[in-house]
Order: sequence, then C-alpha cells, then structure tokens
Amino acid sequence: MSMLGDYPRHGGYSVTLGDVSAILHGIRVVELTSNIAAPFAGEVLAQFGADVTHIEPPQGDDSRRMSPVIGEESAYFRVVNAGKDCVSHDLRDPEEVQQVHDLLAHADVFVTNMRPHRLVELALDAEALTSQFPRLITGYLTAYGDHTSEANQSGYDGVVQARTGIVSVTGESEPARAGVSILDIGSGTWLALGIVAALYDREKTGRGSSIATSLMETGVHWSAYHLAAYQVTHEASRRHGTGHPAFAPYGIYPTANGEISIGVGGDAVFARLTQALSMEWMLIDPRFATNAARVANNIALSEELTQALASLTQESAMEKLRAHDVPADLVQQPEDLLRDPSAQEQLGEHDFRIPALPLRINQRYPGR
Repeated sequence: MSMLGDYPRHGGYSVTLGDVSAILHGIRVVELTSNIAAPFAGEVLAQFGADVTHIEPPQGDDSRRMSPVIGEESAYFRVVNAGKDCVSHDLRDPEEVQQVHDLLAHADVFVTNMRPHRLVELALDAEALTSQFPRLITGYLTAYGDHTSEANQSGYDGVVQARTGIVSVTGESEPARAGVSILDIGSGTWLALGIVAALYDREKTGRGSSIATSLMETGVHWSAYHLAAYQVTHEASRRHGTGHPAFAPYGIYPTANGEISIGVGGDAVFARLTQALSMEWMLIDPRFATNAARVANNIALSEELTQALASLTQESAMEKLRAHDVPADLVQQPEDLLRDPSAQEQLGEHDFRIPALPLRINQRYPGR
C-alpha cells in the first residue's frame, strides 16, 4: 500500500454536523471507487462518522483531474472525498490485491463501482466476499445495473440522464442535462441508504448483505411521474422549462430589477397569490379558477402575472408574496449560497466550504 505521492491523507476540509458525525463512529469502510457516484456514497458514510479508506490507482482517481483543479485535487474530488484516508493500490500486482483483501478482513463495509467482470477476476465480487467475510456489507454501484445485460457497460451521469428520459424533459426549446449531477449524487445516496439499512440488519442477524444500485435505476425511479402521467394520458412527455406539467403557476417570472421563482401547488395557494398581487378577479375567471384550468391556460396565466410583477422590484414582490404565505424566492447563482444566511450553518466555517449532509439530528433552537 502506498500513499498517493504528495496527496493529503486527510483533507483539511472535512465536514461534520454535530451529532450526525458520531452515528457511524467505529464503522470501517473500504472504498475502491472512482469518479463521482460511488465515492459520494462513501462520503455520506464518512460524514456520518465512519472511518473511510479511499483506494485509488497509482496515478490517482480520475476525479482529481476534473476541472477546476486545485493543486493535486479538483473541486469535485474535494466534494466526494472530504475527510477520507486516500491510499493507492496497483491492482495489476497480485500482492497489492491481497493487501486490499487484508483491509477487508477488518472492515465493516466495502464500496465499489468497478465493473462486475473485473471484480470477479479480483475475487472482490459479492459471492466471493460474502463467503470469506460473512459480516461484511458490500455496496456495488454500476451505470446500468449489475443484474442487466449491460452490467459491464460504462456510463456517466449525463449519458444515463439521456437514456432515462430526464434530458428530454429538461430545458426550454432544446433538451438539456440537469445542471447538477443528479444521477451520480442520487445513486450514491441510495447506495449509502442501503448500506446503513444493512448495518442495522446486521445488528439483528449477525450477517452482512450485498447492496447494489445504478445510475439507470435511479433515473428510472426519478422518472416515475412522467411514466405514470403517460399511462394516464397516453401523451408524449414534453419539456416545461422552469415550469411544471402538474401545477400552474409554477416557474420563473421577471420583476422590475430581476427574476423570482413562484410555485403554486394548489387552489388555496393560488387564492393567496391573487390576494398578494390584488388580482382576486382571477378566482372567478374560468381560465384560472382551478389548477387543471390554469395548467391548460398557462400561457395566458403567465402573461397576466408577468404584467402584474413588472412594476414591482424583487424585494417588494417577495415581501408581498411571503406576507401571504406564497412559496416564492429569488433566482440566485450557486455561489450566492456562500453569502446566503440560511446556508451558513450547512456550509460551516472552513477555508474551503463544502456543504455538510442536509440533516440535523436532535438540534435545539431556544425560543422557537
């Protein structure tokens, strides 16, 4: 086993969230992963307090070289490997493969996204490991599912977004990949959830489990609404931009000095919106009286709201809408979160600020 040159063993940017960081204290995770999705599963476990060893090839994980790069690490690498021990093994060397097996002998969890055929060659597949280490929990993440004929096919987030229809229903006039790696982060989260459930099950049974998921399965699961809607209407799915096929009004609207986002999920909320903007007449207009009617007449609805908001600033529009409990917010850039008061606790006070898990456990806020 060797360290990766001058790469740091422990990042100075590890994150914790109070009691959350102690939940998996004492759990040892060996992670033979690369890129984003599977390392993110290990990152979730690390933020819960597990001791995670991230194994890379001698040249380093590909995610170290994803733009932008900071020294020997990239921004992406820091996001999915904060607080882990980073070591290298050359899996072309039988002695180093044995060292990985030696690590697993003392581990609780093994996480990998290596292709199934390669895992069999290295005796790191679920069947081999379960036989050798009955209490070990194995977590496998692939592009298309290790139960399918495409088990050994490579794939990336955007490619599988296209396969599962997400690209087709995203964007305005042209199809678009979601602006964040939703299948990478999503499948990594599912895998971490399955591993935590397996740890709980092991407490009852004394036996480990094999957990598996994929980018494909995550994309299929997240396309559930569109699949259900098609079976009801038999109409092809289509893009709605920042709007929503099930609700109206829902989307981005201009004001005198910037844009805001408004979401109306029911008739009661719409009534409050009309009160906030002094447009109560819309409640008796048959084009807008019900959600179904508003969806059907969304273009006319948007024109009316755009006209009403044109004379208001972002600040005055937000004040009116929130005073009437209408879900609305400013349209920001991701980097604006670094200054957003409601994001500060999650971002912490580190020099390099990486969001902690979006969970808080047993926190108390006096006076609320």
